[in-house]
Amino acid sequence: MNRICTAKITWAVCCLAWCGSVVADEMKNAAFHVSVVAEKDGVQASLEDLASRWKLADGPYLYQAMRVDEKGKTNTLENATVSSGDGKVIIRGQLAGLEVEHTLLLPSDRPVMEERIVVRNKTDKLIALSGFETGFTLCVADSKGKLLPEFSRDHLMAVPFLRRANDPKGKQHDYSLQEVVLTPGYVPSMEQIKRVSSMPSPHRASEGWAWVRGDDVFGIFKFSQQNMQFSVVSKHPAADGMRLRFGGVAMIGGEPADLGRIAPGQSVDLGLVRYQMLRGGHREACYAFRGMLDEMGCRFPKDFNPPVHWEQLYDMSGAWNNRPRRFTKAILEREAAKGKAYSCEALYLDPGWDTDFGTFLWGEKWLGPRKQFIDEMQSKYGLKVSLHCPLASWMSSRITWGKNAYKSFPVESRRIPPEKASDPNFSLLSFTNLLEGPLVCLGSKQYLDVAAERMLEHCADGVVYLMFDGNWWNGGCMNPHHGHPVPYRIEDHIRANLDLAQRIHAKYPKVLIEMHDAIAGGSKVRATPIYYKYGLPGSYDMTWGFELMWNPMDDIKQGRTAALYYANLGGNVPIYTHVSLITDNEHCMVLWWYASTCRHLGIGGTNKNPAIVKAGQEAMRWYRANDRFYKRGDFYGISEEIHLHVLPGERAFTVNVFNLSDKGNTVSGSIDLKTMGMDPSLKYVSTEGVGTVENGRYQVSMELPAWGTKVGKVEAATE
Repeated sequence: MNRICTAKITWAVCCLAWCGSVVADEMKNAAFHVSVVAEKDGVQASLEDLASRWKLADGPYLYQAMRVDEKGKTNTLENATVSSGDGKVIIRGQLAGLEVEHTLLLPSDRPVMEERIVVRNKTDKLIALSGFETGFTLCVADSKGKLLPEFSRDHLMAVPFLRRANDPKGKQHDYSLQEVVLTPGYVPSMEQIKRVSSMPSPHRASEGWAWVRGDDVFGIFKFSQQNMQFSVVSKHPAADGMRLRFGGVAMIGGEPADLGRIAPGQSVDLGLVRYQMLRGGHREACYAFRGMLDEMGCRFPKDFNPPVHWEQLYDMSGAWNNRPRRFTKAILEREAAKGKAYSCEALYLDPGWDTDFGTFLWGEKWLGPRKQFIDEMQSKYGLKVSLHCPLASWMSSRITWGKNAYKSFPVESRRIPPEKASDPNFSLLSFTNLLEGPLVCLGSKQYLDVAAERMLEHCADGVVYLMFDGNWWNGGCMNPHHGHPVPYRIEDHIRANLDLAQRIHAKYPKVLIEMHDAIAGGSKVRATPIYYKYGLPGSYDMTWGFELMWNPMDDIKQGRTAALYYANLGGNVPIYTHVSLITDNEHCMVLWWYASTCRHLGIGGTNKNPAIVKAGQEAMRWYRANDRFYKRGDFYGISEEIHLHVLPGERAFTVNVFNLSDKGNTVSGSIDLKTMGMDPSLKYVSTEGVGTVENGRYQVSMELPAWGTKVGKVEAATE
């Protein structure tokens, strides 16, 4: 064993008579004290926050796995050893035939602890797991589920999505520990086409968790770009009562997929868990999670400047059903004129621009030559051109908006559904039953080659933006000629989405690509982590705003758009949504909410009230003059009703205040300038009267009418 003795690292040797000679390793940094004991039948682990003396874990560290070929047998860690050095405690052993290397890192210069688990198949046979779960444990309740007194105030809050777009009104993912041990959790249950639901489970899954006790907050954050994973908290019955399991890894619904197919000699890195003790509450946990994502490259680039879109769909509903007459160049020019009046920067073409839904072939018969169309939009209206691109899962399914587009792709690109793999009468040519799922496999090389080629032609002529819509999970594919693994799993589907983006960016790196959730597609559900695959070389530039586009005023009133607020608290992955202004009010509630929560904004639709149209156009002129704050500023939330967009380099920030109520109300709040990275010694002014700065603290209080808004800027005063 290698031991290092420093001011922050100690070690001890323990001899436990009842299990023979055993070695315990202890380690400390500025935040945590961890102790690990390797025993003959497992590992004991304790974790404590040094400042508060909060015991976070104490007891067996859970290691269990199930192999597909062992019919439900639960394997545990065998031959465990523990060693320490260089700020690390490393646990090694064997689990279900795999070599496990489990590292706990306590950096001397940062008040965090990080956990990584890597498994290796050193055998000469493939190992397939059907279950895998590891994690720290702590007894929190007795055997009947009654919470122990010291946990009476504790609760777990999901990070960042305290509220999700698909939640019922008023629901929050905030659970007392009593709820956790007595009520079912939830995990995603994937159906074949575009549907994601939840099913009861002992687990609760989120990108991260804030374990809150008074003003102390313990952050449990998961990050992995190789395999889709979540931070999972679970209840586990044990001999001493009910235990809470957290951190580590939990296999949910067959993911991480690579655990189900570990080839001889292959290693699977199961990502990072960061543990961080904070002061404050849920908001501070979100900022910490966002900071971790920034470190990992999941942050918009410094020059991020997407064009504000005018979305033609809202005033041209159903035009895709009669392209030659209702989606003509002349009609689109009228839409372009509206976009210009609203100070937009690009005309976004939704379904109707291509020959059929999802062919990606330019509809020259009704739009004229592509290059000429793009050049004239720029010369006449000052607008670039952006395109909606519905991918294979939508293009070739029963809910498509066009029935023949799949015929424009090679027959070889068609799926063999899992349920048809053993059918001797099945053939690709006869596979036309849309009820059996998408006909074309998004992950097939044959589809990706053609789709990329057609998209690249648009980019060559000047298209600046592509939306990857309709990309949801297709239910699986067993076609051995597609170039993807067989069986085709959810992770393979996500990687195929990434591959298509990388093909475009390899040739046109400045073309912006929006990618819908690669499992749920265009729905209110977010099935993958909010950051997943963002920031990787050639990946997408922005993600979708949970389908909150069709009736945005109702989405605001029902609380669904709170998901956009929390997504910004907890991440700097840019969000794109285009919204209809047809239902906006005289205060421009819709326009300002989405401008404040979507770094890439799209608008469209003509309100019947000319006064509201005028107000929206005036609001957009102010937005465009200050859009750098919204596109590239740091987002801070005093509350769901007060948003700040900060550019410390300009010593300024914009403020959006909302009254999210059907009655007049006074909206108030405050925040330290230091929290926002602003210099508290300066004097600040707001010409629009959106608050004051006193003693290094920004504060605002104003009366607003029902569903009213106020926007303005605060900046350092000049001499």
